[in-house]
Amino acid sequence: MARQDKIAGSDPLDTAASAVGHLYEAKERLKDAAVAATDAVRSAASSAASAAREDFSHGREQVREPLSDAAAAGRTAAYEARDAAAAEFDVLVNKGKDLLGSAEGMIRQHPVAAFGAAFAVGWLIAKLSRR
Repeated sequence: MARQDKIAGSDPLDTAASAVGHLYEAKERLKDAAVAATDAVRSAASSAASAAREDFSHGREQVREPLSDAAAAGRTAAYEARDAAAAEFDVLVNKGKDLLGSAEGMIRQHPVAAFGAAFAVGWLIAKLSRR
């Protein structure tokens, strides 16, 4: 109450000046609080970004080794498949050559029968293609 009496008895100009001083002080405190909040947000964002980079780097390292192992296993399997396919191709080529050689031998031994068989197969194919 003493303060109200003091304010009521004082000059309005002094009261306005005092209010302006309090407003200025409040503005400065708000400005300091805003700067502190901005710094806190920047610090938190920087910490979060740093943690995210660290987590990403750690996760990348955890994924890199299994992917490298899988790639190496895939390359090994591909090389083995290539070698197996090449070996099988060589076997098939040799069987084809043997079959051609035996057919050649059969034709030389029985030329009339070979000609008759070829003629019959050609005639059958011609009949089937007309339908």
